[in-house]
Formats: sequence, structure tokens, C-alpha cells
Amino acid sequence: MKLANELKKINSIFIDTAPIIYYIEANPNFGLLSKEVVDLFQNTNLAAFSSVLTITEVLSKPIETDNKKLVQKFLNFLKYGKNFNLIEITSDIAEIAANLKAKYTALKTIDSIQIACAVVNNLDAFLTNDKRLKTVKDIKILVLKDFL
Repeated sequence: MKLANELKKINSIFIDTAPIIYYIEANPNFGLLSKEVVDLFQNTNLAAFSSVLTITEVLSKPIETDNKKLVQKFLNFLKYGKNFNLIEITSDIAEIAANLKAKYTALKTIDSIQIACAVVNNLDAFLTNDKRLKTVKDIKILVLKDFL
């Protein structure tokens, strides 16, 4: 099964941090698959989202290594990317995240917040590369590795 075929069945998707890093940094294993996702939401009616926490996750390494060019590349994509939206963290999202964390005890706090963003905003799917998140049944979880 191809990822593009799966994405054509939905109207909205939350993109976790890893696929964004793979796309921006042209990861040798997952870069092309991530590019396929970006091309799809930039050229169709698929609405793409992530949260403001993704900014923290993607920028920490480039800031640490003083890679200003990469910092700017991430910021341009996240803040100004075509058909891409950032979700602010609200108290409703924090509350849903707490419920998710209680329900799925192995879930990391950051993952519970990211998934809660998707759930609260009624998004159709959550794209990640973390197979552990497949235990979550509150939203459709798509894992990049499954489409290689």
C-alpha cells in the first residue's frame, strides 16, 4: 500500500516532528516519503497541521550546532508553508493530553500533547514514524516505516 493512496482517503492530517525533520533535512531513508506527503498537502485539498511544540523539537539541534540556515529553513516551512498550519496549545488540549497519557501509560508527555492537538481539532490522521504510537486508538495513526 502506498502512503499517497492512504492520504487521498482523508481530508486532514497532523504531522509529527520526525516526518518534518526527514523532509527538511532530506533524510536518506524517509526524505522521499516525507516529500511525497508535503507535495500532496501543498498541491491538493489535504489540510496539514502540526503544533507549536514542533518548533521546539526541530530547532533544538540546529540551534545547538549554530546552523542558522537550517533554523531558518525549518521556521519558513512551519510558519509559512503552503497549506500548513500550526496549532497553539490550549487548556483543552492539555486536558485531552492528560487523558491520553492516563489511558496509554507508555505515551510520552510530548506525544500525548501532539496527539491531543490532532484529536481536539478533529483531524483525520496522525503521521509519525514512532511505531509505539500505533497503540493509540483515538485517531488513525500512520507510521512512515509501514510505507517503505
